[in-house]
Amino acid sequence: MLSPSPNTRAARIACVVATALALATLTPGAALAATSPRLPTPFAGTALWVGAVQAPQTGQALVAAAAAAGVRTLYVKAADGDTAEPGFSSALVTEMRAAGASVCAWTFAYLQEPAAEATAAVAAVRDGAQCLIVDAESEQPKLYGPAQAFVHALRAALGAGFPIGLAAQAEVAQHPKFPYSVFLAAGAFNAFLPLIYWRDFGVSVQAADAATLGDASIYARPLLPVGQLYGSPTPAEVLSFRALARAYGTPGLSFFDLESAQPEALAALTARPPALARMTIAAPTLRAGADGDEVVRAQELLNGAGAHLPVGGYFGSETARTLAAFQARHHLAPNGVLGPATWRALLRVRPREPSWARASPDSAQ
Repeated sequence: MLSPSPNTRAARIACVVATALALATLTPGAALAATSPRLPTPFAGTALWVGAVQAPQTGQALVAAAAAAGVRTLYVKAADGDTAEPGFSSALVTEMRAAGASVCAWTFAYLQEPAAEATAAVAAVRDGAQCLIVDAESEQPKLYGPAQAFVHALRAALGAGFPIGLAAQAEVAQHPKFPYSVFLAAGAFNAFLPLIYWRDFGVSVQAADAATLGDASIYARPLLPVGQLYGSPTPAEVLSFRALARAYGTPGLSFFDLESAQPEALAALTARPPALARMTIAAPTLRAGADGDEVVRAQELLNGAGAHLPVGGYFGSETARTLAAFQARHHLAPNGVLGPATWRALLRVRPREPSWARASPDSAQ
C-alpha cells in the first residue's frame, strides 16, 4: 500500500486528534498503560540512532558526541537485510562500551530472506550488542509468514530473554497489511518503537503523539517513541517530544539520528523539558467493517479467551457477536464495539497466534 501524501496524512491525523486528546482525559480504568510489561533495562531512558559507521568515524567519537547531548545509549546500524554493515564489529562495540556507552544494534528487515536476515541480526548480538532493534517497514502483501519465521529464528538463537524491539510506522491504522501482531506476539519482541516523525506527517508533535500512541498501545508492549533530528526540527519541537513522552509515561525514547542533528537540536536534549500534566493512552475504537492488523490482534485475543474465530483481519458479524459475548462475561456493555474499556479487558488475555506459514490474513493480501 502506498504511503499517503503528507497533506493526506495530516488531514487523517487531524480527524482523530480531537478524539485522541479527549480520550487522554479518561480515568485510568479506561486507558492503557504505556509501561507494561516490564521494560528490559537497555531500552530505558533516551537513546540516539547512528547510521552505518564508516571511517574516519570512531566509536569513541560517537560516544563523545552523544555524551555532549546527555545521551549514553546508542543504536548503531549493524545490518541491512541479510548484509552486515562492515563498520559494525566486536571491536567497535568494545570501544564504545569502554567509553561509557550502552550499545544496541539495529537492523533493517525486508523479510525477503527471513533466515538470512535473522542470521545477520544475531551476528550483531554476538559482537556484543546489549539489545537488538529491528526496523521493519515493508508493506508488501503476504509478509506474515516471513515475519513469523524471522521472529522465531531470532528467539531460537538469542533465547527468550534477550531484549528485542520493533521499530515501525507509528500510524498503525494506516498500515493495515503490516504484521505488527507477529512482531509483538506473546514471546516475540519486548518493546514497540513507533516512528513518530511529526514533520513527515505534516502535523505538530502533540498531534502526532495523540494520533498514534493509542493505536500502538493495543499490542501491550512498552512504547518507546522515536522522534526525528533529521529535517531540522526546532529545539522547541525536540523539547515538546521529550515532555510529551514523560507526560504519557513512556519509559524510554530515542531520536533518529545523530549524524543529521543540528547543534541546537542536540542542545535541546540537555535542556529541561516543560512539565506537563500526566496523560493517559487510550486504545482505538473499532466497529464492524474495520479491517487490518488491529482486527487481527483483536481476533487473536478473543481466541485466547476461548473463541474459535477465523483470524482474517476483518471485523464482521461473527467477530461482533463473539466480542459482545466476551463483553457480557466481563460486565461490559455487550454492544460488539471494541473500545478502550473492552481492550483493557482483552489485554489481560494471552492471544492465540495462528501459524502464518501457508497464508497471511485476508486483510494483508
